[in-house]
Amino acid sequence: MAGKTGKADKSGISVWRIVSTLFFLVVLIFWCVYHANFVTGRSLQLAFPGWDVSYRSCWPNPFGGTWVSDVTLIPLEDDEEEVFHFEHLSVDVPMMQYYRSGFSRKKNALLTAIKDIRLEFSGGQGVMTIPFTSEMVVFGNASAAPFEADGCAEDGAWISSELADMGLSPEGTELTMSWHRTEDRLIREHSIHTPGAGRVDYRGEELLHDNFPLFSLAESGRSELVASEWHVKDEGFGKARNAYCARKDGITPGAFVDRHLQTVQRTLAALGLEPTPAAQSAYRRYVEDGAPLDLVLNYSPAIGGERHHDLDIGRWIDYMHGGFNVDGRTVGIGMKAIPVRPLPDDDEASSTWKLLESERAASARQVQPAADEAAPVAVTRNAQTPTLAVATIPLDPDEEYLLADSSEVLERPMVVEDYAKLSTEVGQRFMLYTKGKPAMRVEIVGMDEGVVQVRRYLRSGFLEQGVTRAAFVRAERTR
Repeated sequence: MAGKTGKADKSGISVWRIVSTLFFLVVLIFWCVYHANFVTGRSLQLAFPGWDVSYRSCWPNPFGGTWVSDVTLIPLEDDEEEVFHFEHLSVDVPMMQYYRSGFSRKKNALLTAIKDIRLEFSGGQGVMTIPFTSEMVVFGNASAAPFEADGCAEDGAWISSELADMGLSPEGTELTMSWHRTEDRLIREHSIHTPGAGRVDYRGEELLHDNFPLFSLAESGRSELVASEWHVKDEGFGKARNAYCARKDGITPGAFVDRHLQTVQRTLAALGLEPTPAAQSAYRRYVEDGAPLDLVLNYSPAIGGERHHDLDIGRWIDYMHGGFNVDGRTVGIGMKAIPVRPLPDDDEASSTWKLLESERAASARQVQPAADEAAPVAVTRNAQTPTLAVATIPLDPDEEYLLADSSEVLERPMVVEDYAKLSTEVGQRFMLYTKGKPAMRVEIVGMDEGVVQVRRYLRSGFLEQGVTRAAFVRAERTR
């Protein structure tokens, strides 16, 4: 009897151990998957703030980070025509930071644990022409080339599938983005590489004046840019583009290069910059021969505040030190500041070159001989009444509400410009505008440690984040 009881006891203990072990494994797996999705989601929102980003599956990397498949970027809400898709994504986080963040009981500790993040996208294809980041604004998403379509008569940008039409055989686009934060510095590194087309690498260093962690997603607007550099390598796109656009537009490759340089100069004028003859000559070597192109800049004093988001880059010239290096030849800054000449809004123009042509034609029409101005106009009894051309003047936003039809009254949306008042609108939904970022549709959640917390709605769900006083511009209540 005693022996049988002992066996039963041992059997019960063994089953309990098995059940306990299985329960522990289930909880561990659930935690690993949950934390992997948390790190992936926060990393993608850090990389693409305000964008709608989705992915199919996410699995933890035991050495720190995650493996993700089928990532889709949609930068503009309700605009599914602007899409870029990557087959794979690797999120790399130092192992100790990754696990420390996962086991933190306090929210602040969870967010501050991760200070180094690296995202590696691969197998990219898409039709999106909006730049991946503001630092890559002049580079093509697929070509990785600066001012990729400038000079082409009927093209404003190139998408992945069009590279083959140029005779290239590129592989999928690779996008790399990383952040490294210290006590007072933030290092950003971005890279676009389409093997067989081109590559560009960016590195920027910012001086921080706040203690917000990377994963808080809080935009303080107080950081200052102290250094930035771009390294461009052509892998065949330049010559292929020159020949393709020349053949398509019925001109020689040399004539296209001249067009490209003129269009680039006009594009820079919209930023308040004009290249020097030395800079133009150096850039021509890159366009014609694919010579390596590097731009390394240091800013003293650092670029911060309103100047950081100023589209008049000409105001930065006095703070820039360093410059261009093309095929081993140093050019210096190679730019001088000029009054900004914004590109005209012309929906009928198919490219920047067409805009430039129409601008030149309009300028030529304004220059008429004095004799033509003084020439008499014959008037007959049957002369047709001349048509009066009415110029359309953009309205001030406040005037739009005065033009409502008598049968329809337009209600002015509530606008909040006082940051303190925003925190009192808990539960209300707004279109939120912050410095240097796209507008976001949000719901006010409340205030946490002096920072307004909002819930941002996306296709894939919602995300809570903070918006600081320095970054806030205004909020418009949605109707």
